[in-house]
Amino acid sequence: MWLLPAATKNLVPVSLLPLGLSLSIFLAVLAVGMGTCAADLRYLLARPSLLLRTELAMMVLGPVIAIAVCKLFDLHPAVVVALVTLSVAPVGALFAQAMLPLVAPGRGGCAHGLFFASTVLSVVLTPLVVEVINRLSGSAVHVSPLTVAQIAVGSILVPLFAGLAIGTWWPASRRWIAPIQKVSSLLLLVCGLVILALAWRHMGALFREGTVSAIVLITLLGLAAGHLLGGPDEDDRTVLAFATVSRHPGVAVAVASLTGEALAPLGVLLAVLVGELATIPYKQWRKRRLAAPPPTVHGPPTGAH
Repeated sequence: MWLLPAATKNLVPVSLLPLGLSLSIFLAVLAVGMGTCAADLRYLLARPSLLLRTELAMMVLGPVIAIAVCKLFDLHPAVVVALVTLSVAPVGALFAQAMLPLVAPGRGGCAHGLFFASTVLSVVLTPLVVEVINRLSGSAVHVSPLTVAQIAVGSILVPLFAGLAIGTWWPASRRWIAPIQKVSSLLLLVCGLVILALAWRHMGALFREGTVSAIVLITLLGLAAGHLLGGPDEDDRTVLAFATVSRHPGVAVAVASLTGEALAPLGVLLAVLVGELATIPYKQWRKRRLAAPPPTVHGPPTGAH
């Protein structure tokens, strides 16, 4: 299931990668579930228009942008697989926490609600989108939708609802959220470093003319799509923009490794690193917007009729 260059397949660290990545995903989603409250769950459900626009941005425009840009450039097949699988992966488990500095105080619920709703819906929508991609893109990104559904249920849906139950029935357990997130991030970092270390000499094969440009273009177009579909609320715009491009690398690696492209997991890491750098200008803009004082509203002069 987990494919890396042939020279690295028999090494012990590689055999531990599936366990490490799966555990990282499980713990991260478990922590998000533990920190989710009823108000977070109601945020998107009470706004069906925003929910529809969220799924449109993430599950329709995201993959469409990725496929369209990939067709414009002569990319390595592993990079194509990486970009497409990232576009259909659910939101990253640390997404809600990362949004807190970018939204107004007390508005973190919109990020939690988006994560929860999009994660639950991704169990059904991601396999459907994968099947559509299979039909449109040919054999380059062929993955069994049933296998994708199994990954989504086992790695995301189960820990999400388990965390929600634990956080609801045992509120004191929420003090463990931060340590669990740290362990999850550390596992993901270690797995990523192992992949890079074992396959570093193959990294050059992924770079062709336009590789970085394609990743940056997909990121910027995704940010724009999410921002425009976020509606009039500035915080919703920020959250949806980042949700459109901030997908879980562990899930993307799991799906990409099923395609037969040995370098696809490395392509995912490359796409995530370049994509993160490409979001910096937008992130700084949203921080400046948040820090700017509200506009002064001038009323009519005293005594005016």
